[in-house]
Amino acid sequence: MIRPNHYYRISENSCISLTITYVGNLARTIGATKQTRNSSPTTSRSPPYAPGLCDIASACICLGVLAVALTFSHSALAEEESWFGWYEPRGSFVEGGHTRYVPPISNLILNETPYITTESRSLVLHNKIPEDFLTRGGQINIFGNEVRFALTERLGFIATKDGYADLQFDEVLPDEEGLINISVGLKYAVISRPERDEILTLGFEYEIPMASIAPADISLQGDGNGLMDLFITGARAFGKLGFQGSLGANLALDGDHDSSMFHYAVHADYELFPNFYPVVEFNGFTTIDDGNRTPVNFEGIDLVNFGSTDSGTVMTIAGGARYRFNKHIQIGAGYEAPVTDREDIMDWRAYFDLILSF
Repeated sequence: MIRPNHYYRISENSCISLTITYVGNLARTIGATKQTRNSSPTTSRSPPYAPGLCDIASACICLGVLAVALTFSHSALAEEESWFGWYEPRGSFVEGGHTRYVPPISNLILNETPYITTESRSLVLHNKIPEDFLTRGGQINIFGNEVRFALTERLGFIATKDGYADLQFDEVLPDEEGLINISVGLKYAVISRPERDEILTLGFEYEIPMASIAPADISLQGDGNGLMDLFITGARAFGKLGFQGSLGANLALDGDHDSSMFHYAVHADYELFPNFYPVVEFNGFTTIDDGNRTPVNFEGIDLVNFGSTDSGTVMTIAGGARYRFNKHIQIGAGYEAPVTDREDIMDWRAYFDLILSF
């Protein structure tokens, strides 16, 4: 099928520019709102900031603008060919494109796959808190659903953080539960060579501080101005053996409130049996700029942000497996544990996910 290239460029450029504009405006709006509230004179301690309807509406606009941009582009093609005749939701996996897709199991939020996909990824994460942690143990359970949407063969929309968290602490802090922050962003495959099974992708994702999880008034989700994650991720396969690696910086837009972190990951998989892939992964998280909010010597790694004044590096090893029922459905399960003396909030983790691809 011959695609009209001028419409293709309009769709891609419109989605990039509109999304960046709305994400930027959202961050500035949240920051300005919090600055105004925090600067108001008061005789008592102000309650923690809670996002209002304007913040939530801005987030919805940020998500909805992609659909508007696509609708505008697609309507211009109505007289030439059908919507589905032009639009290709498979992204990297179009006819003649990539065929191998074994995404990471661990580090779900920050280790982004380089492939451009349209998919829904439902996940369950169980995080056991170490007994030598401030709370003398406990657990964090996350129930989420990641969404990815292929806008073109090379450009993709991603929303990899959302869902519900249940935090249970053995001591010191009260138990807490509620919605977690939502993140939205874009990624673009700058190199895509299906004939060599290799791909390299650049991307960004903004974490919107719209949730409110604050045990004992220690804000773990919400507050601050959010986080901007800038990343590069790539993959290369050699027959049944596949590798993926990623590097990124998760930067706090309010350096006093949140800590900034450098993250890095390596993934290897092998097709041991048809459609069955054992997986081994390495993840690292290094604080590059401490916050100035909580006087503790640990951080929340990839799940939460304490804005601690003294944190460092946590490295982990994960193992698991994936099984592909067909090109539309696959499941994964894994186990992860730190290999450094520093553990922060992770004693060990267990993962399970279900991916529905379109």
